Amino acid sequence: MKENEISREIVDACYKIHSQLGPGLYESVYENILFYELVKKA
Repeated sequence: MKENEISREIVDACYKIHSQLGPGLYESVYENILFYELVKKA
């Protein structure tokens, strides 16, 4: 997987998470959810 493809996966996951949950949560919550989403795609 190339750098652009990896970046695209990360940005897409971040956008999805932020769209569903919105702002205001602790950063650690977003990190854990992002980790879960990226592992789920692998």
